[in-house]
Amino acid sequence: MVPRSAFPAVLASSLLLLTLPGCGAEPRARAAAPAADHTVVTAGTLRPGQAIPAPTGTVVLTLRGAITRHNGPDGTLRFDMRTLERIGLAEWTGSDAVATGRTRVRFRGVLLRRLLQVAGARPGARTLRAAALNDYKVTIPVADATRLPVLLATTADGRRMSVARYGPTRVVYPFGKVPGLQPTVYDPRSIWQVASIEVR
Repeated sequence: MVPRSAFPAVLASSLLLLTLPGCGAEPRARAAAPAADHTVVTAGTLRPGQAIPAPTGTVVLTLRGAITRHNGPDGTLRFDMRTLERIGLAEWTGSDAVATGRTRVRFRGVLLRRLLQVAGARPGARTLRAAALNDYKVTIPVADATRLPVLLATTADGRRMSVARYGPTRVVYPFGKVPGLQPTVYDPRSIWQVASIEVR
């Protein structure tokens, strides 16, 4: 129990947090996600600040733009699946109306915020331009990654996502897990068959 005398300090800290960059919210999603909004499956062996090894397998994701870690040509950061998942895996169960229409799917993958940390995203970065294999593109606010457990998913219900099954990587929002996510806002950002992300 918090002592009554501590309430002013707690309130002040809460108000300060709401004013920090990246802590703003979209309409109907102003409440912070609950602490138990995801489960950590593996802590990962790649840490922010470490060099990222060049891929030895098929490249499944390329990052570019406002990042400080590179392992590819022209300032890019490339991942094969093994290296990508070394960042650490998280999972949650939510709905998937945007793609399959199912109400309960267990997604597992890399937290988008963790990917940005390991890639060394620059402090001034505000948006992510994600491109699919068919060159379809969407813009995702960095704030989404910082305040929501947005996943770059690699499996659904324990199965690898092939290209035919929206993979090999897919941006998924926690619909049905975190309340207040407007489909009109977040459905268009839920891009699948992700090939590259430009940090801006």
